[in-house]
Order: sequence, then C-alpha cells, then structure tokens
Amino acid sequence: MLQNKSLIVFDMDGTIFDTLKDLNASVNYALTKNNYPLRDIEHTRKSIGNGVAMLVKRSVPENTSEEDYKKTLKDFENHYSKHSFDHTSPYKGVYEVLKELKVKGYKLAVATNKLESVAKDLVNKYYPNIFDTVCGDDGIRNKKPAPDQIIEICKRLSIKDKSKILYIGDSEVDYEFAINSGVDVLLVSYGYRTIDELKNKIKTPFKYIDDIRELIKKSV
Repeated sequence: MLQNKSLIVFDMDGTIFDTLKDLNASVNYALTKNNYPLRDIEHTRKSIGNGVAMLVKRSVPENTSEEDYKKTLKDFENHYSKHSFDHTSPYKGVYEVLKELKVKGYKLAVATNKLESVAKDLVNKYYPNIFDTVCGDDGIRNKKPAPDQIIEICKRLSIKDKSKILYIGDSEVDYEFAINSGVDVLLVSYGYRTIDELKNKIKTPFKYIDDIRELIKKSV
C-alpha cells in the first residue's frame, strides 16, 4: 500500500486522535446552555465526520431555527476552543508509527474538518516536528468530502503527482474525500465507524487496517 508513495495524509478525529469525549462534552455544554436535550456519546460518535457545524446541526432538535442553531454552534465553538485538550489523546502506537514513517522519508500531513487553529494546537502538543503541514477548516475552503484540502496540501508541499499520495481515515466521509481527490485511500477500523457501518455506507470494496502499526509492515 505504501510502495511508490511519498506523501501520507491523515485524518484527525478517529484516526490519529481520540477526541470523542471532548466533542461530546462541548456538544452537551452548548445544548444545556440553550435548554436542549443532551446527546449521549454514541450519538456524537455517529455524528462526527463532516465538521463541527454538521455535528451541532445533528445534535440540536430537528425543528431548531437557523438563528438558534447558529447560537448553539457558537456556544459549542467557544467551549471546545478552551476544552479540546481535556480528554483527547493519541491512539496507541500512532506516535511511534509516525516517527518511523518520518525516518523512512515520507512527507506527512493532516487533513481535517476541525478548525485549523485547534488542529494545529493538538498536533503541536502531541506530535511536535512530525507533520509537514496541517490543513483544516479555515472558513474558506470547502470541507471534506470536497477535495479542497488535498489540493491545498499539494500546493503547500509542491506535490504534483497524486498517485504518490495515500490518504488514511476512519469514515465514509474520508473514503468519499479520497475518491473526490483522486488519491488512494486506506481506512482504519478502530475509529468512529465500525467495519459493519463502513461496509453499509461504502458499496464498493475498500482496504482497511485494524491497527495503525500495520502501516510499518506496508512501508517497504
């Protein structure tokens, strides 16, 4: 899978970071502040993938007005910006794998629908001097599954041949993102979608790994 690749791009939530508890806590903070029913962590898990705006949209009651939704979203963003480190942690083995890939000469990047400023803070804290670039939501580029982030990463790192890129994520959104971007994709089964959920949503065969450390075996 990694043969002939020079750039490996990673999704963030559910792939290199377990952020679920902090996202759920910020969702429920915003819901409580606006007198809406709380959402359990399973609901949040299934709602992740299209960015925080969609996460909040899926969390507020169905008939919430646009004005009230935007207020709830703002409350979420304010809370999450201060509490994104509370329970978030790297998945086991990720740091060691990234370091080894770096030593082997691969360029490494992050593509995430998380706010780019928050994403950079998390990466700098847990993976210092590992990634060549972090591309997130800047309020201008279209979010995944639109291909904008791969286009931006290629521009930043002067990559012209997309056949040299592998994208790694954990959801059907990540799969669609890679297809839209014209790059190879590998999914992980330990993130925010089970394999059964992925197979239900992705109707074509796809490659996946159960442990990030399997990447090293493939980086011949």
